[in-house]
Amino acid sequence: MCKLILKAHEVVCFPTIMSDKEVRNVVKNETGFSVRRLDNVTLISLTAVYRLMANNKTLPQLALYSGAEYMSVELFQSVILAMENKEAIRPYDFIATVGNAANFYLSKEFNIQGPNIFIGASHNTLLKASLLAETDMLQGHCQQAIIVIWQTDDKERRCHALLVEKVSDTDAALKTWHHFIGTPQELSVLEKEVQYPLLLNLS
Repeated sequence: MCKLILKAHEVVCFPTIMSDKEVRNVVKNETGFSVRRLDNVTLISLTAVYRLMANNKTLPQLALYSGAEYMSVELFQSVILAMENKEAIRPYDFIATVGNAANFYLSKEFNIQGPNIFIGASHNTLLKASLLAETDMLQGHCQQAIIVIWQTDDKERRCHALLVEKVSDTDAALKTWHHFIGTPQELSVLEKEVQYPLLLNLS
């Protein structure tokens, strides 16, 4: 059997008052990626994963799991308004409302070849994504996984990127690692100074 450990974590926050253009400029200047036409959901995740991979070594068999309570609100609204006004829906806007559109760009930019799954979940999003990662690792589909969790409120958009990896449950070092229960509410704990790796409690 194996256990899942959290090796690293990055979080990116943008105030909701920032315009799309301002967010694109920030992301482009930091990452160097071509970000024209990308929505804020994708932009913030590109930045979080960019920082995660820049600061941590990843293995070739890398997977991507992500989740959120929402998609791109702005694009959903534009599609709905276009339908209401009997206007043609722009193909890009339609495609970008699909939940895993951000996953597509993430896997493309970072050459992630393993499993690629988005889940829409209002509760225990991180726990559910972690359980999917654990299952795929046990089956040998990947060695590591990046988990991306989006959160938003009236003041800011926030994206967490986490690097997880399996270890043997006989590893002696497990006794010295602290447990971390994977729920979105507890992600704020990781924004403080913590020591990695952390043992994920998925039971």
